[in-house]
Amino acid sequence: MTSDLSAKRFIVVDDMPEMIDTVVNMLRHCGLREVDRASGAEAALAILRSGQTVDCIISDFNMGRFNGLELLRLLRSGGVPGVQRDQRFILLTGHGETEVVSAALALDVNGYVVKPVALKTLSQTIERALSRSIKLKSAQEYQTQQAIAVPA
Repeated sequence: MTSDLSAKRFIVVDDMPEMIDTVVNMLRHCGLREVDRASGAEAALAILRSGQTVDCIISDFNMGRFNGLELLRLLRSGGVPGVQRDQRFILLTGHGETEVVSAALALDVNGYVVKPVALKTLSQTIERALSRSIKLKSAQEYQTQQAIAVPA
């Protein structure tokens, strides 16, 4: 990884503590020091609402009733005061289904990683997410995106 992550702050969001541990260990291997852990989208929102600047969110898709795509849609539509709509966001999921990928792309996700996560893939995705800006659509366009249910 060419980017220096030592001064960056990330949030890792997943309802499985062991997955958070895995991703945090990979991030530390990449040089990241500041990582907040969130056990779900609500916990991530609490961190974001505390006013801390976050450089990137890595969120699982499948987290029950408030999933990672819904969190991304809320951010892109400006639903979190104090958080920029272009907040860097990487979706992490065990679901590589076309509809999940299409929904993530429609919400202008900065990166997408299918589990099981490999260090090289994660670091390349982070590199791309941090180095490329996105051209945002209107908040209304994001609000009207269809919600994607978590596959059974």
